[in-house]
Amino acid sequence: MLTTVSKELLADAVRLHGHLGPFLVLGLKMSLRAKKILGQKPDGCKIETMNRKPFICVVDGVRTVMESDKIIVKEGDGLLAGFSLGDGREAIIRVKKALVNKYAEGPWERSEEYAYEVMKSEDEELFESITQSACNLLKRRPKSKKS
Repeated sequence: MLTTVSKELLADAVRLHGHLGPFLVLGLKMSLRAKKILGQKPDGCKIETMNRKPFICVVDGVRTVMESDKIIVKEGDGLLAGFSLGDGREAIIRVKKALVNKYAEGPWERSEEYAYEVMKSEDEELFESITQSACNLLKRRPKSKKS
């Protein structure tokens, strides 16, 4: 499945963020896919990633689609986003680790090229898991003690 980013949405994201890059486009595509899964624009989003550039650039992509600042960033490894609705439904999307590494380690000069690569990629090429849940899967549950 190809989640398409319109020229208008991409232009809005670049205006908000300041430049075009792969993490910005990943944020757009993750949000659009979540919107499709949930059937409406998400009410909130919790992102787990490294809280530094270029990883954090995903937030502006998410913000552009959601048109909201109801985004929580939690330090984590890789790139995972949980999009939620007020009724408890949630869509959770994880970007493939190899792509996160490729785009994070790539030279700045190739950031626009990488952004267009993400734009043209099928969701299955970008995301290693996409799940829908009626409960909040991003909450860490305590491990049960073995008897």
